[in-house]
Amino acid sequence: MSVAHRWVWADLENTPHVLFLEPILRRLQAGGLDVRVTAKPQAQTLALARLRGIEATPVGGGDFRGLAQKLAGGVGRALHLARWVRAGGGRPALLVSSSRSAALSAWLLRVPSVALLDYEHVHQATIALSDVIWFPDVLRNAALPPKSRRLARFYAGLKENLYLDDWPVDRAAERAALAVGDGEYLVVARPAADSAHYAHADSSRFWLEAVRLLAGREGVRVIAVARNDAQRAELRAQLGHLPRVALLEKVVNGPGLVAAADLVLGGGGTMNREAAVLGVPAWSTFCGPMPHIDAVLHREGRLRWIRSEAELEDARRAPLPGRPAARGPFREGLAAIAADVEARVAAVARG
Repeated sequence: MSVAHRWVWADLENTPHVLFLEPILRRLQAGGLDVRVTAKPQAQTLALARLRGIEATPVGGGDFRGLAQKLAGGVGRALHLARWVRAGGGRPALLVSSSRSAALSAWLLRVPSVALLDYEHVHQATIALSDVIWFPDVLRNAALPPKSRRLARFYAGLKENLYLDDWPVDRAAERAALAVGDGEYLVVARPAADSAHYAHADSSRFWLEAVRLLAGREGVRVIAVARNDAQRAELRAQLGHLPRVALLEKVVNGPGLVAAADLVLGGGGTMNREAAVLGVPAWSTFCGPMPHIDAVLHREGRLRWIRSEAELEDARRAPLPGRPAARGPFREGLAAIAADVEARVAAVARG
């Protein structure tokens, strides 16, 4: 069967998946492959996909709370995805995703799959049903589950390098678009994901304290970037009275915000790592299981932890950080993953 009779399936299970899968999907499309995309309607996934010009079909539900809901929701979405595939005509040659529900669906359908992960503590039982899992090379010595370790391949750089190494960054233009004054110190602050299975209440508590700390400093302006409408309403109630804090009211490309920033304050991972790639300092209030990548960024002097009262007090006394060097580029990482995906699609076509 020729490649033309097969298509490549990509699934976007969360907002960050849009950006780091996009360059892989664009390469496949440039090579003449038919790429079809599904997305989980949670957070800002669908809105960001539209902003990036990616046509994605919403499948399943999102933002489940509690272990039982998450398990039922994940299995239910896998079955919905399987029905979507069967209704789409033909059989996909390959799934490319970071999606647990899509990995399970592909396994049920006997569709080969390539997965990408960068957090070793995420639940990996269904992801490990894939044929290969690509990890950033800084996780080569991290504690991975045995089955994931057997499937692991490693690429140069962070997942954020996959799209940021060739992102058209214009710091001056981004700051001008936000009306940031020449003397202002801009903090871009994104709270923790409160519905993730690794969510921790202290992540949000220390994030709020850090926002208040920074907003009290002379010359500092804070832009808070909520993950969804419900979280935006909460932040408006908690921070709306602070004159130096503004809430972002629309979906934008996160890298532009990070490029404009003098400091990123994150309750999660992706925006902090975008900061590392772009040469912007980061503070992290993430209180879940320690990400190996963030531990590396901390040792490199790119990231400050605020996960205790003592660390918060240290940040209160410390001067505002300056900009470190950019981390990268690592264009060979994207090239390695794309070559692997193309080879697997071609192998299916030959078979």
